[in-house]
Amino acid sequence: MTNDNIASEQQLLVRFLAGQREAYRQAVSGLDEEQARSVPSASALSLSVLIKHCIDGERTMINRIAGAEEAADPVAKWQAGWQLTDADTVPALLAEWDEVGRRTEQVLLAEPDLDRVVDIPANVRQWLPNDTAYTVRWLVLHSIEELSRHAGHADVIRESIDGAVGHGVKQQPGAAWG
Repeated sequence: MTNDNIASEQQLLVRFLAGQREAYRQAVSGLDEEQARSVPSASALSLSVLIKHCIDGERTMINRIAGAEEAADPVAKWQAGWQLTDADTVPALLAEWDEVGRRTEQVLLAEPDLDRVVDIPANVRQWLPNDTAYTVRWLVLHSIEELSRHAGHADVIRESIDGAVGHGVKQQPGAAWG
């Protein structure tokens, strides 16, 4: 294998983020809006709310890396990310996430230095570990961590709705996971 065949770290990070987005897409696959908004388990979360929250998190992450202006009140913005509106249909949310994903890919693949420290405002840093240098790499890995954590929630919620497991698809014994 030559170096040309080895993916860059940025490419790998983009793939991991895309894989997590796909897990949510599979979690809502075949559900109607009522099911996607339902709260069928001990969690107070629905699949639609999880997707909206994850979109907000990824958008915030990539905007910080790109140096884009953020909301004046990050707590209010975060809280709004847990509230669905009538416009927050599954197709609309997934289309929005596709757009955010394209921006993430564009920004990350253009990033020359994953060790570059990203400015995090004090009113946001208060919610993060104090002993950390918030590099591009740290922000992306933290985003992957958050998406993965919530993907577990999505799996439980989907299974509570209709018994589907493994990315929204019932697996036959011995079948490979999707």
